[in-house]
Amino acid sequence: MITYRTKQSGFSFVEAIIVASLSVMIFGALFGSFQYTLQLINNSRAKLSALSVANDRMEFFRSLPYDEVGTIAGIPPGTIPQNSTTTLNGIEFLERVLVEYVDDPADGQDTGTSTDSNGIPADYKRIKVEYTWSIGSATSSLSLISNVVPRSVETTAGGGTVRINVIDENSVLLPGASVRLLNDMATTVIDVTRLTDASGSALFSGAPAGSGYEVTVTGNISGNQYSTTGTYIATTTNPNPVLSPFAVLEADVSTLTFQIGALSDVEIIAYSDITEGSSTEPFADLTSVATSTNIAVDANDAVLSSSLGVYANSGIVYTQVVTPASLERWEVARVAAEDSFDTSYLVRFYTGSSTGPFSLIPNGDLPGNSIGFTDGLIDLSELDVATYPSITAGVTLATSDTSQTPRVDEIAIYYRESATARSGTDFTIRGDKTIGTNSSSSPIYKYQRSFTTDTVGSYSIFSLEFDDYTIENSDGYDLASACSGQPYEHQAGVDGVLEQLLVPSSAHTVRIIVTDGLGRMLPGAEVSLTRPGYSSTLNTNSCGQVFFSGGVSAASDYEVEVTLPGFTDETVSAVDVTGDSELTVTLMN
Repeated sequence: MITYRTKQSGFSFVEAIIVASLSVMIFGALFGSFQYTLQLINNSRAKLSALSVANDRMEFFRSLPYDEVGTIAGIPPGTIPQNSTTTLNGIEFLERVLVEYVDDPADGQDTGTSTDSNGIPADYKRIKVEYTWSIGSATSSLSLISNVVPRSVETTAGGGTVRINVIDENSVLLPGASVRLLNDMATTVIDVTRLTDASGSALFSGAPAGSGYEVTVTGNISGNQYSTTGTYIATTTNPNPVLSPFAVLEADVSTLTFQIGALSDVEIIAYSDITEGSSTEPFADLTSVATSTNIAVDANDAVLSSSLGVYANSGIVYTQVVTPASLERWEVARVAAEDSFDTSYLVRFYTGSSTGPFSLIPNGDLPGNSIGFTDGLIDLSELDVATYPSITAGVTLATSDTSQTPRVDEIAIYYRESATARSGTDFTIRGDKTIGTNSSSSPIYKYQRSFTTDTVGSYSIFSLEFDDYTIENSDGYDLASACSGQPYEHQAGVDGVLEQLLVPSSAHTVRIIVTDGLGRMLPGAEVSLTRPGYSSTLNTNSCGQVFFSGGVSAASDYEVEVTLPGFTDETVSAVDVTGDSELTVTLMN
């Protein structure tokens, strides 16, 4: 019997999967390439359409008489809309037109630091047209720029010039600020916004002569929002503005200067009690320090050790480790020291046991610590108390003249042990800047409001303008301490914290603030307040303040004596105390 076997040809299941996968990849790539090609074609078509529209519009603008080249509500004024839409080949384009005068440098430029030689900054006009369109989720734009010159030389006909100078909080000219010039009282409405140039000036040449011009200045520069200022229209609530709308004269230049600064936040915290501690190393001898090398004590000062009148070139001393039993935050260190041209000292902060070794706190936790500090006041408030529950100060002394030595009189470290918040406290806050006066000639303040602290005694104000602010409680408490000061100086672009210690009211009180020659508050100063029948002595807190209340009566013969190592003693006589009084005493070193 003969058996025949039949062989069938075809794909196995695995082969079929492979072929299908390859087909998907190939056709997917072809489809993606096809889509990309279509997108390129559409984009090219849209760009050619935009270019065609832009060229046609630019030719139309250039065909206008020179005096008619301008925008509606713009400077120079004209009949061209600043914003409009047009459609070509089924694509809608958003048209933006900017026409501005150009002050050519060939005859000098009218800026904050120079002037045009012939006094006419409007030398010619510049037209910029920009078209924006969207295809799918993608947005594209195209722009053209062209100059339009008068048939003859430039002329003063057609208005005057407005120059707005903008300065920052340090009175430095500020580029990139936004300046809006508005006049809705004129026959032709003017509404133009420009940015200040590198010299901090925004120039509006060819502004139609007339009155009622308003200016608003603000800015968003390098990601920072700036404050807003400008002119103010007289109203029933502000009948006498500090700066009213102004007039532009034909062929004249009107110059105004405005100041703005970066906005920042402030947190206001009310306390009913604050407990502080301190650790002072007076260098009476070396038995109280942790360790030292090449250091001796002379007249209660730490100095370089010497042999036969020759001082060591360098030495170091570590104070005892400060380990508060209760620590809420580190505050400040105060250093009383003297050096000369040939001598120096550096203060650094370390961790470690009372016998060492000591580890330097890194710059990331205490900026500048690796280099060392030479200032008499060192801010320690950024130190994390969980990471640094104890610290010590290390002082390096050095001299290049072995007949001389630097001297360190005292080092004190201040810290907060605890604080009790005063919740639900009502406050008013008022800045010093004014926008005008009322009918009684009383000032109208730019910023004034009321607020109430939350359950933890805190209230935050966001985006606040730089100014000096007076913050007063409305609940009848006495202000025992204001850190960092009252009025509070809020700096541009710097977030701040203001802490107020509020205590039950007394009929007569004295708050004394002790500062150095730079206006910085000095902790640890001994302050005595005396008069016949009254004598009290207190030490200033970490914010350089003391508060006298119990037993204080109304009188004008109080005497205040203030002493602090490293500073000259100061005595103030005939101090008048009536109600809640305040005195600032400045110590010189």
